Amino acid sequence: MSEFEVISYAVEPVEGDDQIAITIRASDGNKWEYGVPYNRTTGRFTFEERDVLAADFGDEFVEELEGKIMAAVRAALKR
Repeated sequence: MSEFEVISYAVEPVEGDDQIAITIRASDGNKWEYGVPYNRTTGRFTFEERDVLAADFGDEFVEELEGKIMAAVRAALKR
């Protein structure tokens, strides 16, 4: 079972960097911020915080978040 609920979150490319910014606001009042680097050539990304976020917010949220990260990487690669 997850510890917190997600109140809101944002996933967006970082201007001028091969990285996706993630900001999560949680039910306990805290804000988490992460940078997810990606490879411009392959489109692969490293999401090392996956297990921590799954423990805090649940697997379902992390799966949704990964989909948003993939979409943000694809959009950034089209630029």
